Amino acid sequence: MTTLTKTTITPTWSTSKIQEETARAIASNCLAAHQATSKAGEQVLNDYQTIARKFKVAHLKSLGVTNALELAKALAEMEVNLFGSKIDVSGDEKAATLTYNQCAMWEAIKKLNPMTPEQEQQMGAGFQNCMQSLAQELGLNATVKFENDNTCAISFARP
Repeated sequence: MTTLTKTTITPTWSTSKIQEETARAIASNCLAAHQATSKAGEQVLNDYQTIARKFKVAHLKSLGVTNALELAKALAEMEVNLFGSKIDVSGDEKAATLTYNQCAMWEAIKKLNPMTPEQEQQMGAGFQNCMQSLAQELGLNATVKFENDNTCAISFARP
């Protein structure tokens, strides 16, 4: 008869390891959801994005986000803490900019799913649409500007 040995696993990962694994896990779920919903048709993909955005907007509202600077800070804090992205925020309540100097989620997605330049442009367009729709639900406008492979600025402002 074999005697089983019980081992209690305790947390040992560094913050950077946790962020890397979180980015990888979320990126793999996003890619899987996108691929599956795309196969089901454009309407299913749109429904999925609308539902996901609804949860994100509800969370942002629960944090008390009501203006451009609060939105930029809330999004940046989540990305930096969860994934390890490098982000700067500037502006005020009326107009604020979130600048990705390094996007850990984009890096994780590219590691999991190498893309053609055309596919990268499509992903960028999807991100831009996502940010514009998110901002609109919070009464703001969003403008997304991609500067190079890993730098992106999102400007939020009251209409």
